[in-house]
Amino acid sequence: MENDAALTTKSEKETMDFGRFLGQKAEEGLFLALTGDLGAGKTHFVQGLAEGLGVKGVVGSPTFTIMNLYEDGRLPLKHFDFYRLHSEDDLWNIGWEEYGEGGVVVVEWADMFPSLIPEESIHINIALSGEEERLITISWGEGAPEKITKEIKNYAAGH
Repeated sequence: MENDAALTTKSEKETMDFGRFLGQKAEEGLFLALTGDLGAGKTHFVQGLAEGLGVKGVVGSPTFTIMNLYEDGRLPLKHFDFYRLHSEDDLWNIGWEEYGEGGVVVVEWADMFPSLIPEESIHINIALSGEEERLITISWGEGAPEKITKEIKNYAAGH
C-alpha cells in the first residue's frame, strides 16, 4: 500500500476545496504538517479546512501570533505557524504540550521543527507550479488515520 498521493489545483479556490474536503472528513486527533514555498497557498488550504470543520468567521495566518485557536467548529482547530520561531522552546513556552494534540492540529512550516511532528501526521506539501497552479503532494506514515488517507487517495485519483 502506497503512503502518498498527489494532485494539482488550478486556482486558489481549488486549493481551498481540498482543504474543505479534509475538514469535512477530519476526525479527532488529526495532525496535518504543511510545507511549501512562501505564498504557495498553505493558509488558503487551512481556510478551506476550517470551513469544512464548520468554523465561522475569518481564518488568518498565525505568522505573528504563532497559533490561532478556533473552537466554534465541529472539532477544535489549532492552527500553528512555525515560520518566525527560533527554537522549539518558543513552542513549549506557549503551551505546545497542551495545544499540540487533540482536535485538529495543522502546522504551517512544519519542516522547521520536525521532531515535534508526530508519526501519525499527514504531510502536505504545496508547491507553486504555475501562476495559479499548485502541486500538492501528500504523504503519511504507518500511524496515520487510515480512513482519512483512503479519502485523500480517492480525492487525488478523481482530481
